[in-house]
This record gives sequence, structure tokens and C-alpha cells, in this order.
Amino acid sequence: MELLKLMRTAREQLKPFWVMASLVCIIYGVLVGLPSELNTYGELLSFLLAGPLQLGMCIYFLNIVKQQAPSIENLLEGFKPLAKVLLAYLIITIGTVLGLLLLIIPGIILALGLSMTFYLLAENPEFSVEEALKKSWELTDGFKGELFFLHLRFIPWYFLGLLFFVVGVFLVMPWHQLTLAHYYMHLKAQKQLQF
Repeated sequence: MELLKLMRTAREQLKPFWVMASLVCIIYGVLVGLPSELNTYGELLSFLLAGPLQLGMCIYFLNIVKQQAPSIENLLEGFKPLAKVLLAYLIITIGTVLGLLLLIIPGIILALGLSMTFYLLAENPEFSVEEALKKSWELTDGFKGELFFLHLRFIPWYFLGLLFFVVGVFLVMPWHQLTLAHYYMHLKAQKQLQF
């Protein structure tokens, strides 16, 4: 797939939603990042919030892709299947960390392979954790390299965002997230999967 075209498409579609999408990303960043700075239990709180908020972000950005009305409340929808989301987040985190400890490359491959899990759960809340993880791996099979390069294309934009007093990062983040949601839909079309 032409990644630059995908990024342009996402940027164009994001234009009417950019302010609200940036606010959603700021809320995500504050809720996940701030607790770990507060006290000794903050790390645990950050961990407990990260998975459900990540699912909520997937729901928000998939709504934009599908031309449905996104809402800031989408962030809270990630808390509905709480036990399932926490288990998926725990498995992905442990797997990625262990993979990174084993010469870095296995961790990157594992993270890329499981990166569509929350999009799958957003569209299919009836999926078990095992189903979502397995289907994410199947969905990214043959596309992990392309997905890796898609992430790499945003690194210069994040650096540029940092130059603008960190505020710019929260302008790049919605664009990155919407591009990933588009990429998820592209993978589904490529694999001709209906779920």
C-alpha cells in the first residue's frame, strides 16, 4: 500500500475533527502519564487505565474512519469490557517486554503482530482475548514490515511536535491514530475478512 497516500487521506479526513481528536489524545496522555508521577501506586493506576483508554481511542478513531460521529465519551467505552481489556493489555505488554529483552527485534515483531487487537475488540466486543490476539496476528501476517515503516514515517513529525513546546505532539498523535485506524481497515480488506 502507498503509505504516504494513506497518511494524506487520514490528514484530510481528520481536518474537521482535529481539535476534538487532539483533546482526546491529551486526555489519554494525561490519564496514562500523570498517575505514575503522583505516588508509588501511580504506576499501577497508569497500567489499569492504559488498556481501556487505548480501546476507547480505537473506538473514537474507527468512528471517524467509518464516518460516524465520534464523541469524547468513546474513551469511556473502553472500560465496558474491563476484565477482557486488562487481560489483553497485560498479555501484549508482557509479550512485548519479554521480546524486547530477547534482542529487541522479537519484541518489535510481537508488538506489531498484536497491534490490531484493540481495533478488533472495538468492532467485535464479543471476541475473547485469545480470539482478538490470534486474529490480530493473522491480520498483520505479511504486513508487519509495512506497518513498521508506517510508524517510522511519523517519527519526524513527533520530533517536530516536540519543538513546539510538546503541544505539537498532540497535533501529530490524532493523525497517527487515524492513519492506524485506516490501516486496520486496509488490512481487513486485503485479507478479505468479515467480522
